[in-house]
Amino acid sequence: MDLKNNQITVRELLANPKAKEILSREFPDLINSPLLGMARNMSLKNVLQLGGGRVPKEKIDRVLKELKSI
Repeated sequence: MDLKNNQITVRELLANPKAKEILSREFPDLINSPLLGMARNMSLKNVLQLGGGRVPKEKIDRVLKELKSI
């Protein structure tokens, strides 16, 4: 999957069933959160900047690698 240099939006990620499956598995609390509605138009880069301190870098790197492999 082309993450467009992390400029892909959350909406675009969630529109891909495989990406949604990965995000649901890795971040189940976020997928079911009302905050997701507000983040749909945000870029992946912005989401990573906002949540980066809350999620270990190793996990973020692993998820990004998995998304890129779709």
